[in-house]
Amino acid sequence: MSQSLRTIFPDPVPEIAQATTDHTGTDQSNINQTGARPLTGFEILSGRTTLHGWSQQMLSPLYDAPSHNATLQAPSFPQPAAPPESITSEVGPMPAPGALPDRLREVDLKLAPERELAVDALEIASYLEADGLSDESLRGRYNAGGLFQAAELLFAQRGSGRALNRLPNAPIPAFPWHMLLRGPLYLLPGLAGLMITGPLGQGASAAFTFAAAFGWGWSMTIAGLRYSEPFAVPGRAMRAALWLAGLMGTLGGAVTAFLMAGPDQVVLGVLSGGVVALATASAGILLALGRITLSAGAFAVPLLAATVVQASLLPVVESIIISGSEVASSVASFNMASSDIASSDVARSVVGAAATSPSLVLPLVALALLAVLPVLAVLSATRAPGELRTTWAVFKPHLRLAAYGWAMALTFVAFSSRIGAWPLLPIIVSAGLLEAGVWHAQERLQHAARSLRDLADLRWRGRVTVPVVAVLYSAVLALAVLLIRVTGVLPQFSGIPPGVQVAVALLGAAFLLSAWLANQRQVAALLGLWSVAAMLTFSALIPLPLLSISLVLILLLSALNDPRSYR
Repeated sequence: MSQSLRTIFPDPVPEIAQATTDHTGTDQSNINQTGARPLTGFEILSGRTTLHGWSQQMLSPLYDAPSHNATLQAPSFPQPAAPPESITSEVGPMPAPGALPDRLREVDLKLAPERELAVDALEIASYLEADGLSDESLRGRYNAGGLFQAAELLFAQRGSGRALNRLPNAPIPAFPWHMLLRGPLYLLPGLAGLMITGPLGQGASAAFTFAAAFGWGWSMTIAGLRYSEPFAVPGRAMRAALWLAGLMGTLGGAVTAFLMAGPDQVVLGVLSGGVVALATASAGILLALGRITLSAGAFAVPLLAATVVQASLLPVVESIIISGSEVASSVASFNMASSDIASSDVARSVVGAAATSPSLVLPLVALALLAVLPVLAVLSATRAPGELRTTWAVFKPHLRLAAYGWAMALTFVAFSSRIGAWPLLPIIVSAGLLEAGVWHAQERLQHAARSLRDLADLRWRGRVTVPVVAVLYSAVLALAVLLIRVTGVLPQFSGIPPGVQVAVALLGAAFLLSAWLANQRQVAALLGLWSVAAMLTFSALIPLPLLSISLVLILLLSALNDPRSYR
């Protein structure tokens, strides 16, 4: 500051000395004998003297001289007043330019971690203000020029902003193995429903297919509702989703049974569709809430009942219960003739079918268990009402996910109609592995985003990670089908041709890539793609291996060109 003031106000001593020499010939040594010196900028700014008073003192000998021919005396410069003793004892000497005052060094040691993360001096100033160091306190107590000057001095020290150039050394996220159980748990309601509705006839089987496909898409709506209130249990919204699933399953099961099996199977279609829809929605709610143990326990008894139903269909068991069938048939006929229980045509058809064929009694009992126990588990898990309301505005944003899921389920049903359901069983069982793969790929890219500084490297990492995860999942599916076929664990896999195995593995990779892109909110494009795939599969215009590899390529190109893959 003093140097700049000397530039603006030049030192007048040489000019006065030169003028004195020109007029009188007096030696300039007379000026130096006074021992005076010019004022500094600090003395002027501190108010100890002023330029006007100093100039008057300097020029007063010139005006007081008797004549211009007389010898001019060199003016004596005023001596700067010493600072008060209280100031010197409290503040101390002024530091050198760029150096930290002694008391400001304590602040520097305290703010060392924040200074490493700071981007500029303004951020240091905000830290100082947050610590209660105002502009006045920095001037008076810490011998600094104010808040911003102190921030500039601190930011100029070594180590400021060093953390910006240091890459974090975060550990690579581990694979989420705990998510592998989600696949078998998703399978429980479908497996139990398939085993129970099979003996009930063609109408019940058709209603089961509709309810299972409906539950596929509706589970995505349930997941969307869960993520809308992640830190609490949206009990009201979850219960509303459960009852809506039961209603849609009942109506859809009735229509499907009527179209596929005739009007005499409508009642069984209503029962099967409603129960399976409730069961799949219950599984989706429990898994969305993370209640894995409760979900497994809710479906344990219905699955055991379904196993008993399948065991009752064995030839040995059927031969044992033949006599019981005849007795039960006669008793039921006598009761129907002597009572008014069958007052309607629907009740007479159900009771008559159960009486004439005792093997239907066990499926109906198992169907009742499948309807009651999972629903009770959901009601227990959703006791907290939550903040989400049961309004159209709450459900509307998530219906696109349901439509996208229904299109995928329709494609799955189309594949099963052409190659059977057994070859697609590994995809259903490995649904948890699919979710874990997508989750792990996202975590790996988030780790790369924190450890890489170049956006090109980050995008290259994303373009490698996602295809590698899809290829690995496809390889796991192919290996599982091959092992089941070679070992003969399931006889249904013995006659699967190699082309079907390739189609199943590629279809699993397409499902994984689709789940990845759905996380990037490309739901509209995925809905159209899977709708077209379902129509092409039903029409049988394209071989399944070619259709599967086409789906994989389209989804892979979309994933590679997605600039949000590193998020």
